[in-house]
Amino acid sequence: MKNNTLSKLGGTLSILVGVSYVLVGIAYVLMPTDQRPGSDVAQFLPSFAQNPMWLLLEYWAFALGALLALGAVLAISETVRPANEGWVRWASSLATVGFAVTAINFFRLLALQPARAAAYVAGDASIKAAIAATQESLSLDPQGWLGFGAVGLWVLVVSLLALRAGAWPKNLAYVGIAVAIAYWLVVAGYVFNIETLILIAASLGGIILGPIWYIWTGLRLRQAG
Repeated sequence: MKNNTLSKLGGTLSILVGVSYVLVGIAYVLMPTDQRPGSDVAQFLPSFAQNPMWLLLEYWAFALGALLALGAVLAISETVRPANEGWVRWASSLATVGFAVTAINFFRLLALQPARAAAYVAGDASIKAAIAATQESLSLDPQGWLGFGAVGLWVLVVSLLALRAGAWPKNLAYVGIAVAIAYWLVVAGYVFNIETLILIAASLGGIILGPIWYIWTGLRLRQAG
């Protein structure tokens, strides 16, 4: 008898990942502009110390969502594995690394960022200079090549294979391709310091397309299980 526990668990996890992406997108849109990527440290840390709620929500949603996604990747990849096992295994391995780095990175930020912001606000000029000088090194994936770029590649691979093999509804595969583009917009926004690209990815990909893809895929997995 076929064991359907992977489909059931992976489907549930995928739905929860979709919910976490909604929270990320909402938090990004509502957080103060001084806390968004590209902000100067002298503006970011005092703003975060004064009003940390939305950025902390984003950190928690990213961290927990990435842990949930580790199981979703396995189940989603399995649905298209027969179409091209080599590509699926490679791409899903990259996605696993990407989500693992994302989880570690945001749990690290949750632990360190509040104390750094408080120390910056309370410190003298030398302390402010020291904290500002190390701010960029706080992130493990500062330009998002793993957390967004590698995960986007995985979404593109499974969506294209599903489209070619007819494993999913065509609209679901097309949404997946759009989600992959949204992931890469985040990377481009960080690399070229274009906050507008990140805002587009957060609002369109984070609040709309990403949740649709993960939740729809999760529902199909649970139905299959």
